[in-house]
Amino acid sequence: LFENALRARDGRSIEDHQAALVAFFAPFTKVAAANPYAWFPVERSAEELVTVTDRNRMVGFPYPKYLNAIMEVDQSAAVLVASVRKARELGVPEDKWVFLHGCADASDLWYPLERQDYHSSPAMRLTGERAFEMAGITAADLSLIDLYSCFPSAVRIGAKALGLALDDPRGLTVTGGLPYFGGPGNNYALHAIAEMVTRLRERPGAYGLSTANGWFLTKQSVGVYSTRPVEGRWERQSPSVLQAQIDALPHPEIVEKPQGRARIETYTVVHGREGVRMGIVIGRDDQDRRFVAHTPDDPAVLRDLEAREGVGRMGTVGPHPDGVRNLFTPD
Repeated sequence: LFENALRARDGRSIEDHQAALVAFFAPFTKVAAANPYAWFPVERSAEELVTVTDRNRMVGFPYPKYLNAIMEVDQSAAVLVASVRKARELGVPEDKWVFLHGCADASDLWYPLERQDYHSSPAMRLTGERAFEMAGITAADLSLIDLYSCFPSAVRIGAKALGLALDDPRGLTVTGGLPYFGGPGNNYALHAIAEMVTRLRERPGAYGLSTANGWFLTKQSVGVYSTRPVEGRWERQSPSVLQAQIDALPHPEIVEKPQGRARIETYTVVHGREGVRMGIVIGRDDQDRRFVAHTPDDPAVLRDLEAREGVGRMGTVGPHPDGVRNLFTPD
């Protein structure tokens, strides 16, 4: 849903967008291939990531399997947090110390139907701004970056919110990312922090940024780290400050049982191992109210949504024959 909204925002064709989204994701596989802790340490080309095959089947349009995080992994990580006083008491060498310089946490509007759009994250933007402000640096001061990467859309939205380019020469992952390093749920973020600590110990004085995410691009967290000791008082802002700003954002009216003419705001086509299964649409009715619906199960309709741009397409919405769901039929 988010990726198709991003494509429509950027005005790309489906073919051009598929090429663009793997161009920045392929380098993640190179990082994973060099990481001894990666679950899938295989370097893959952009073409390999996007080409649908028996081993790389389509899962949810526009993502084949190789662009999805895989939770069925056996990985663990640990981080020890201590005060300077306690670290000294325990005899931890100072060249092992890494400090949290800036941090922030917030959630985008909890229910996805209430979001302002599906191609941005106000929570990521605000948490990034707060973490940089707290650390006293900007994105230009970073040497190491790890953006939460369950899917390409999470990286694209996160990068834009933080003012980072997708082709940033510093790279956007230190582990290899969830689809390639491994993604034990959103505990991936702990692995990213552990790897960030290791990398920063090798680069004294450098700054690194790591982000975390949960649910439907909902919960956002940002941390800025360095071996440099924090100067002055360290004080974390209550998450309620940023959350109040986000919760006050305007959002569309939602209609549970839409009826009549409508247009697609974003959509996806869900696949099973045997092929297309169903289409899911988030749309707007003729009063600009937002709704969610399924499409007809007709394979021709589903394949057409993958062959031609669906965002903005008109159609008719009404009750599904099952009496429970809504049904959107594209023109």
